[in-house]
Amino acid sequence: MINNYWWLSINPKMIRFRDLDVGDRFYYTALNEDGTPRTLYKNFAEIKKDSLVIAYELEPSNEIIGLCKVVEEINNNKVMFEKVEGVTDTVSRYNIERHIELANLEVFRYTQGTLFKLSQREYEVIYSMIRELNPQKQYRYYESYDKEKFLEEVFFKEEDYDELRSLILTRKNVILQGVPGVGKTYIAKRMAYSILGQKDEEKMLCVQFHETYSSDEFMEGYRPDDIGIYKYKRGCFKRICNKARNDPENKYFVIIDEINRGNISKIFGEAFSLIELDKRGKENYIELACSRERFYVPENIYIIGTMNNFDSGFEKDYAFRRRFCFYTILPMFENEKFKQFYLKNDSMTKVINEIVGINKNLEDNAKIGHSYFCKPMTNQDIKMTIKYNIEPYLMEHYQNDISTGKNLIKGLEDVIKEI
Repeated sequence: MINNYWWLSINPKMIRFRDLDVGDRFYYTALNEDGTPRTLYKNFAEIKKDSLVIAYELEPSNEIIGLCKVVEEINNNKVMFEKVEGVTDTVSRYNIERHIELANLEVFRYTQGTLFKLSQREYEVIYSMIRELNPQKQYRYYESYDKEKFLEEVFFKEEDYDELRSLILTRKNVILQGVPGVGKTYIAKRMAYSILGQKDEEKMLCVQFHETYSSDEFMEGYRPDDIGIYKYKRGCFKRICNKARNDPENKYFVIIDEINRGNISKIFGEAFSLIELDKRGKENYIELACSRERFYVPENIYIIGTMNNFDSGFEKDYAFRRRFCFYTILPMFENEKFKQFYLKNDSMTKVINEIVGINKNLEDNAKIGHSYFCKPMTNQDIKMTIKYNIEPYLMEHYQNDISTGKNLIKGLEDVIKEI
């Protein structure tokens, strides 16, 4: 009986399977370096064209990294394989060993060897583990989203949308900066949706940086598992880059909220230079210090960061500023669509007119944002927003000029007393 299912243990020093594109072909020899036959040489002799193969990477990762098939049977002690899929979320040997139906795998019965037989059932179990972590997208439905939908949900002028969209697509690394309350993160996600044409969360990574955010979480590192054992894990940025590499026809977005609050050079590590436009692509790889894997940022990755411009912390970080374009989001109180929204509410109109007057006395990096008032509000909601959001903000801003701050607050309080 012909066996059509196999397990190939790949030495990354010989074949860098992760760096291959889908459809790339490679040989694997049935001989050791000294010319002697490998353990289970007979498996190389038995394998047939079109057999399905699980690709497993040996040290240091020890995990399933993809699928391939046989395209040429043994010839001159070599078998030719073709990469069918590279998985983004890998399956560890630890999880394979714990599965009751995989306890008798041939690969577990030999301390050495390269090519191992799998029964059809064993292959199906392993394949289901791969699919559980890497669902096939064609079976999912995503709500459509386009420019018109964006302009319905965001108080943007059409020309501003076109400008920001073009900037993201051409420069690939863009930071939306502005005061709190102008909807930077909201705009970033919906801009990504509109470029994708649908609300496909599978093609987006949303993270928030903070002071203790590390490269272990973002790129790679050793982190404790459920039982406290430290194991190598890929970070979220590395995973979405791998996903984008395996799907070059589609765009992928990384949205980094509060990007200025993290230590950028520490979080990106040696990959920081790779996000530049002229450093993208397979030919500009680096070898990561932890895993020793070759890593590059693919052309179809787009990074959108957000930050408050009054506490940027990056005024003199020229390496950071050189890699990103900066697009300022201003309060939209004067936007015609926003006016149509709030003019229906007399109470909100009075309050917003007062805030517009206050903003005229504030510098651009300290103005009050419009998103505090972007939802239907009762009079009580308006009063609470003024008392617990706007007034504390003004007092903090005018802490060196308390009398001015109190005068502005008094003006707001007089308005809300009338509603």
